[in-house]
Order: sequence, then structure tokens, then C-alpha cells
Amino acid sequence: MTYFLHLLFGFTIGFIGVIPPGLLNLTAAKISVKSGKRAAIIFAIGASSVVIAQVYIGVFFSKLLSLNPDVLLMVERFAIIIFFGLSIFFFIRARLDSKPEFKTVHKSDYKVFGQGIILSALNIFPIPFYIGFSSFLASRNAFTFEFPMAHLFIIGATTGTFLMLCAYIKYVKRLKFDSDTFARKIHYLLSALTLAIAVFTLIRIN
Repeated sequence: MTYFLHLLFGFTIGFIGVIPPGLLNLTAAKISVKSGKRAAIIFAIGASSVVIAQVYIGVFFSKLLSLNPDVLLMVERFAIIIFFGLSIFFFIRARLDSKPEFKTVHKSDYKVFGQGIILSALNIFPIPFYIGFSSFLASRNAFTFEFPMAHLFIIGATTGTFLMLCAYIKYVKRLKFDSDTFARKIHYLLSALTLAIAVFTLIRIN
């Protein structure tokens, strides 16, 4: 039962953590519209593979980060620069894509897989997210950092993240959004989102 609970906790946290519109799920939805469902799923696989490392860091180095707050602060400052840069990038892409005609873009599997890895790696916020939840569960004797329970938690979190991204991919297809409008406007939304994350982090650490 303990093994199953760790798997369930990880799955639930990973699934819920990607429900709010964010960089990864909105990008997956955009790729689904622009390049097809297959490309979006490959992107989701790439993004979810990075989650394994992120949850691992969050779980196994939570004590290290809590004892060395300067390390986490340095990472967050670096993230602010990255997200400001992403905000500018997405805004420029939105301006360039604001054309009346729309063409389906076909990208190679390696390219969309790599895109998923890169965007997921730039998004460092799951690390403190999983640090917080693993510490919360551990304080209530519902989580242990030892093998194999922690690894089941990691597997569950990765699976939950992937399935939520797939839900976004299927959701945008079922609603049958106008592909021209969605593909052009999604970059504005991503630009605003990354800018908001950068500002929020900047305010929080000051």
C-alpha cells in the first residue's frame, strides 16, 4: 500500500501541477494545432522526460537547498533573465506570425522532442514545487526519501505531467479552435505568461 500511495501522490501532484495554463501545456496545444497531434505528443514526451530530473532534484536535494538558500536564490535570479528573454522572443514571434494566411508547419520528430526538453529544462519552477510537496508529505509521515518509494513518486509525477499535457493536446483539438487565430494569438499569451512569471519571481525574491 505504501508503494501505491507514493505512486499516487506523485501522479496527483504532477497532474494537478500542469492544469493551470503554463509554458509547456500552451506550447503543446500550439504545436497540436500548428504541426499536428503526433508532433505535440512527441513534444510532451520530451518535456516530461526532463520532469524526471526535476522531481529527482526536488526530492533528493530538498534538504540541501533548504540548508543553502543562496543556491536556490541564484537559480531563481537566472530564471528571471531566461523568462524575460522568452517573453521578448514570444512577442516577436507573435508579431511575425500575425499574417492572414496560415500554413501547417511540419517539424522533425527530433526538433519537437528537443524543443520539449529545452522548454521544460528552462522551466525550473517544478523543482521548488516538488521540494515543497515532498517536504509537506514527509512532515506528515506520508512520504519517504528512500528507494524505491521516492522513485515511484518520481515515476508517478512524470506520468501525471505527460497525461495532463496530452489532455491539453486533445482539448484544443476537440474544441476545434480556428487554427489561424489560435496559432497567431498563442504567442501573445505565452509572452504575457513568461513576463508575469519573471515579474512575480523578481517581486518574490526582493
